[in-house]
Amino acid sequence: MSDTTELAVAGSAAVLDEAHFHELAQHPEELPLLPGEVRPHPAPRQYVLIAVVLVVVTALEVGASYLEGDVPDGVIIAVLAAMAFVKFFLVASWYMHLRTDQKIFRRLFLVGLVGAVLLYAIVLATLEYFVR
Repeated sequence: MSDTTELAVAGSAAVLDEAHFHELAQHPEELPLLPGEVRPHPAPRQYVLIAVVLVVVTALEVGASYLEGDVPDGVIIAVLAAMAFVKFFLVASWYMHLRTDQKIFRRLFLVGLVGAVLLYAIVLATLEYFVR
């Protein structure tokens, strides 16, 4: 391992010594922001906490799937859809870094998401899926 580490900042490379780089990595709020970011990335502990929440919600989804027959199907579908939305929101905002990037990236992501849902609905309507 070398005694210096390159750190890309706004299209240029800054050279940090290894000790200083690891010291900054321990405190992510002190790391320089990359192009397009409006706030620093979360600490590794926060990523682990989100992963734990995702595991718990997934376990709840699996548990809800075993309620078939005991609970009306409409309730199970609504509960599973709500949990899927929560997981999608957590992954998109934390792991895709949409919460730390500029708002334009969030808007572009949402436009693509809405466009995909609309296209899917149009294809299903064309195939007469909703006419049963």
